[in-house]
Amino acid sequence: MKITLYKSALCPRCHFARKSLNELLADRDDIELEVVDILTSPARTLRDGVKLIPAIKAGDKKLSGVYLNKNDIAIFLEDAARG
Repeated sequence: MKITLYKSALCPRCHFARKSLNELLADRDDIELEVVDILTSPARTLRDGVKLIPAIKAGDKKLSGVYLNKNDIAIFLEDAARG
């Protein structure tokens, strides 16, 4: 499964979301992570329907919010893995 993290280098909340995501994916070889910086890829970000960062996308499912905690991300990953 492939997931995409939309973030900005200027966003401290994105840093924490990426850190939590990296910790959760440390033992998961079945998930490929792609990171998209919205500052260098604004057209792609808009095309993918991302309006709030940090955001994680897996297929047609998205998780975004002002603060994504590790538990919310873990639940999203399990839900996305089930299809």
